[in-house]
Amino acid sequence: MPDNQMFELLDNLKKVNYETLDIDDFLDQRECEPFNSEWIRVYQAIEELKKERAVEDTREIEKKAYITVFEKTECDDLAGYIADDFGLIADSIMLNYSDEWLEKLISCYKKAIIPRGNL
Repeated sequence: MPDNQMFELLDNLKKVNYETLDIDDFLDQRECEPFNSEWIRVYQAIEELKKERAVEDTREIEKKAYITVFEKTECDDLAGYIADDFGLIADSIMLNYSDEWLEKLISCYKKAIIPRGNL
């Protein structure tokens, strides 16, 4: 299980002001550049590391993130994106993977901000 940082980040999902979040705009910004290509780049790097080292399953963390967001927004797409982020972050912690863009992603969640667009 990843360190306490994951519990802090999961707790921060409850603090996000979802009422002011334009979900359609959010989803658009996640699917556009530079966010999309950076996310995929980090994901692929982590997947390569996972081929060399076994890591614990992150589905429970992803599930908790998904449920938290879905209960607040009832938006499956938004909850899915955020759950994917949490899986990526958990894997990176277990693999000791560090990346400047990923640190910006994590920093958003530390501030209870949903990351999107140009971090």
